[in-house]
Amino acid sequence: MKPILSLLLLCACLQWANAQAIQYAYRIQFTDKNGSGFTLQNPEAYLSDRALSRREKYNINTDSLDLPVVQSYIDSVLELSSGILHCKSKWLNQCVILVSDTNDVNNIATLDFVYALKRVGVFPFGLHQKPGTGTAGTLDEMDTNFYAAAWKQIHLCNGEYLHQQGFMGEGMLIAVLDVGFVNADALSAFDSLFQGNRLADQFNFKLNNTDVFGSGNHGTNVLSCMAAFSPEVFVGTAPKALYALYATDDASTEFSIEMDNWIAAAERADSIGADLISSSLGYNTFDDTENSYAYEQLDGHTTPIALAADIAVQKGILVVIAAGNEGNTPWQHILTPGDAEKALTVGSVNDQKSVASTSGKGPNAAGLLKPDVCALGVQAAVISSGSGQPTTQTGTSFATPVLAGLAACLMQAAPQKTPEEIKSLLHSVSDHYADPDNHIGYGVPDFMQALQLVGVKEVIAGADCRIYPNPVRHTLFITLSAAWNNSRIPVAVWDAMGRTLPAPAVHRKEGGMELDVSGMAPGVYRLRLDTPEGLQAVSFVKL
Repeated sequence: MKPILSLLLLCACLQWANAQAIQYAYRIQFTDKNGSGFTLQNPEAYLSDRALSRREKYNINTDSLDLPVVQSYIDSVLELSSGILHCKSKWLNQCVILVSDTNDVNNIATLDFVYALKRVGVFPFGLHQKPGTGTAGTLDEMDTNFYAAAWKQIHLCNGEYLHQQGFMGEGMLIAVLDVGFVNADALSAFDSLFQGNRLADQFNFKLNNTDVFGSGNHGTNVLSCMAAFSPEVFVGTAPKALYALYATDDASTEFSIEMDNWIAAAERADSIGADLISSSLGYNTFDDTENSYAYEQLDGHTTPIALAADIAVQKGILVVIAAGNEGNTPWQHILTPGDAEKALTVGSVNDQKSVASTSGKGPNAAGLLKPDVCALGVQAAVISSGSGQPTTQTGTSFATPVLAGLAACLMQAAPQKTPEEIKSLLHSVSDHYADPDNHIGYGVPDFMQALQLVGVKEVIAGADCRIYPNPVRHTLFITLSAAWNNSRIPVAVWDAMGRTLPAPAVHRKEGGMELDVSGMAPGVYRLRLDTPEGLQAVSFVKL
């Protein structure tokens, strides 16, 4: 009877375990590392200063084993299997996932980049789950779970890399010129903006008052692409920036006075020190038809709004403008001020980086390539002004703030770059830079590559400065070049969520500095040094 009892108990335990989220672990090996976005010529992008120093010490070259696993391969596997990433190995070019149903892995073996698949564990009571709502997150967790509904539009541009390096728009002032921002002051997705006192200015240029929250859901949708911050629900592209909200457009009519409203708002943005203007507005025809424009007049130098956009850039403001949604209409062309020579004009693509048929086409009437770049505008995620929950909208109106927010984060990382230099940089890191056209422009920018090019890099041991020990428990030592000993070098520290922390106690001494980090919670942090040679940044682990 004992064996039967044992069998019954085993069956009962297995039935109970199945009800308790049993998990199966599968190892997936990949065929290659093509399209990883990393190169052997730029190891700083994926190896720490200590790792590079060790290789240099022993004269070891970086090779393909050092290259990270292709993230899109992992993403595809997780999507097909509804799985959870457990771990990954760049040396063996593989990952391990957890699934609750073995049937979910059947399609993985058919992927052309999957070399082998093997079950490597069964956990009757589960091994671990996805992070729960409200978790603080680490650098590795700034992924599809952290961004949730907004993941596709951020990941398409590798925008999460900016955030992982501590650049979430903090200290940057973005002026948003739109119809209005109804309910933005009442929706939880914007709590961080208001509770953090980051609304720097507001004005309704249509009604000549300060009420920008009474009407206009378009502006609320647009603003959410940048400013919303609700981890694991929706996170925008510049969730830590300062904002100025200006209502300039009247949705019920279309008169040329709306351009005057826009110009007044741009000038006010300049007067309060805005770093960037994001505007998803464009004009060609008006109810007062005598003021309408022919395409030949959209040469970047004729319409007053295009002239104002160029002046704003000359004043040091990056102006990001929607290309418009007339691509499949008889008009077809971009709108003004998207024709402005110095504006960064944004078109719309889908999540496969194919240009939307509705996206406004260039060039401008002077033959200048437009749009400049593109971002996700087909089924882009936004926060609904009614429900306050994520929903989707389509158009260059939403591609524009997605890109504008990331551009603000890049400007935060490279404060020495002028708006025109930022614009040229984004051209150069876009996927159609070698073969641009007047529908997709230079294509979709890669902000990871852009950040690497602006000179914000890991501090390399043996160079002008380095840190040790890393990981650290109590005191972090920073050694500096002898030439900098008389320089007062500002130090800033971010946590994994991009929040600036109170400055740790800094003790300056001959040859460098000491930072007291004993009071910091364990985790991954980002240290930035503003040296005479430019910004340098490095991650460190607090034990």
